[in-house]
Amino acid sequence: MAGKQLTPRSDGEHLHVLGSTMTITADGDDTDGEFTVVDMLAPPGFENGLHTHAPSEVFHVLEGSMTLHIDGENHTLEPQMTGYVAGGRPHGFRVEGDEPVRVLVALTPAGTEDFFRAVGEPTETRTLPEPRDVTDADLEALFAVGEEHGFAFMGPLPADD
Repeated sequence: MAGKQLTPRSDGEHLHVLGSTMTITADGDDTDGEFTVVDMLAPPGFENGLHTHAPSEVFHVLEGSMTLHIDGENHTLEPQMTGYVAGGRPHGFRVEGDEPVRVLVALTPAGTEDFFRAVGEPTETRTLPEPRDVTDADLEALFAVGEEHGFAFMGPLPADD
């Protein structure tokens, strides 16, 4: 990939995933399989649960606040702060406060975008979907697809102390 220039994706590929919006800005095709970049927008109180996957993950908060839970420890990330999770480590995050969080997520190697595409609903813009209750059937379907893509889900994040 030395010297390869990425082609801008205009506004990106937007997907609604369980109440959040994932905008894929670079995928494995763009990066020769090296990494994926997602611009994520999630509402207050959103939580993605405790999980693992093989790719390493970097979170860089642009707006809002989130708690990144890694291996039993909580880390608060505010705008312009970055968190890192090594591949295979149990982690998840929760949006804190009354404002949505906007976070750039980079995963390496690429491939996680295929999971987001499999579970997401395409949308035209990078806006949050209308709030709705997530059902057990929604979660069971997400877990099944996640397993096909190398995710292991371990339930909700531990409650704050």
